Amino acid sequence: MGAKEKKEINIIVGNNIRFYREKYNFTRERLSELIDVSPHFLYDVECGTVGVSISTFKKICDVLGISADSLLWSDKKADVSSISKRLEHVDEKYVDIIDKLIQTQLEIIAISKKEDN
Repeated sequence: MGAKEKKEINIIVGNNIRFYREKYNFTRERLSELIDVSPHFLYDVECGTVGVSISTFKKICDVLGISADSLLWSDKKADVSSISKRLEHVDEKYVDIIDKLIQTQLEIIAISKKEDN
């Protein structure tokens, strides 16, 4: 394999890292800081030019609050388990507030759907 050829798995993982990084509003600089790599390296990973070690892969999953399979496959359907995983690290005193916020958002979605019909 040539030096500039990209491995398919690196492209998929890189695209998924970028997708979830942006979805959860992390800058490349902030995520790279949290996972102990340089922003340039993270850029290369997101472009699929290089792969990541297992330990860096795990750090990315932990920081973004996502499962490993979310990065390994290209299907980005809504993943309720990732929401649950992200909430595992929330202090208990905020759980009730978050629950109320979610309920309010679900009511807004229901009203919006009703108005669309």
